[in-house]
Amino acid sequence: MSTPEEKKAARVLIVDDEENVRNSLKRLFIDTGMEIVLAPSGKAGLEILKGNEIAVIISDQRMPEMSGADFLAFSREISPDSIRIVLTGYADVNTAIKAINEGGAYRYITKPWNDNELISTVKAAAEKYHLLRENRYLTELTRKQNEELKRWSAELEIYVQQQTIDLTNQNKKLKQLNGRLEGQLKEFISSFSDLIELRDRTVYSHSSHVAAMSKGVALETGFGQEEAEMVAVAAQLHDIGKIGVPDVILIKSPDELSAEETVEYRKHSIRGQVALAALEEFKETGLLIRHHHENFDGSGFPDGLKGENIPLGARIIAIADRFDRLVKKAAGARIEDALKKLRESLGTQFDPALYGPVEKLAREDAASLVRQAGNGEIELSLSDVAPGMVLSREVRSGTGLLLLGMGSVLNEKTIEILRKYYSVDPHRSGIFVRITGKTPRS
Repeated sequence: MSTPEEKKAARVLIVDDEENVRNSLKRLFIDTGMEIVLAPSGKAGLEILKGNEIAVIISDQRMPEMSGADFLAFSREISPDSIRIVLTGYADVNTAIKAINEGGAYRYITKPWNDNELISTVKAAAEKYHLLRENRYLTELTRKQNEELKRWSAELEIYVQQQTIDLTNQNKKLKQLNGRLEGQLKEFISSFSDLIELRDRTVYSHSSHVAAMSKGVALETGFGQEEAEMVAVAAQLHDIGKIGVPDVILIKSPDELSAEETVEYRKHSIRGQVALAALEEFKETGLLIRHHHENFDGSGFPDGLKGENIPLGARIIAIADRFDRLVKKAAGARIEDALKKLRESLGTQFDPALYGPVEKLAREDAASLVRQAGNGEIELSLSDVAPGMVLSREVRSGTGLLLLGMGSVLNEKTIEILRKYYSVDPHRSGIFVRITGKTPRS
């Protein structure tokens, strides 16, 4: 599927049986940059619709042979995406309402019209048309991407169900407020997260881990479910600005960066906010992304905020981010090491009040991993794994595609498929499996 073309000048179809009205309307829009097409009747207008892409239709209501309401109803079958506007006299308001109900009209304008009002209405209608077309493209693009993922899943007989966070409620809220992206928001956010993590192979699933921890801490500190979901979304996208950071900077640790590289790196939190600035629903989310590198003592960036002047959601993301980078999915003693390092930074980098919830959640997760893994885990090469082994970590390809989730039980067929896949897209690490008291074959 081709990418959307640059937005073309909106084509507006004006249907009116009076020539002077048609010409008057055409002159009204001469300086708007819109392309105006005229039709003297509903029948002629339908013929034009069959061979042209029309963004906005303006139709007179009272016309011989075919009324404006009937014309708009027929036009809906030919060009369903076109935004329809009906012109009517004060005496025909009821028929204009019929045009809205049956013909799918967007608005009705009474005669005589106000020039500025009519121009503003048509411009708004044209913008709505372009948004509908863009949303249709995004929907189709997402559908094809989903089909591609399903194809891989069918070949591997693996149903990849590893979603980083559940955005169902958030999607419903956005549908009510916006109605444009509908069910595509979840895939849109996940795609951004995947793009970020594919650039840094050492932090697979980092965004999803930070999101889960951030949501848990938010709930522990008194956030409502909806507010906690918002913090989780911000955590999911907290590194979105790194897409604009050069690879040579991302592969270095912060203390290895030059002064110029540090300046460039620190722009990513602002870029993350800017990336979401066009979406009103994400205004608060963008603010949390901007401030997730602020330090509690005021030494952070980009604005040097201090203490409670830093949004609480950003403080939560900051400590969750640091914790996940310290443990890198590990459990047991390394959890203790990570918690110790967090304690050393309380009051300087992190809010001391957030340590308790983080420690609680970390110990609960560590205990769960220990219960699942029995005596721990071991890293094996793909040639050494055997049927019946249980994965203690997820398995990804060299290019970052999730192949098997943590907890999956290996069998002969999945092992053979993994070998086939690794032959063309190998990962540099081995396969991590749980130790259950039986010695893995060597």
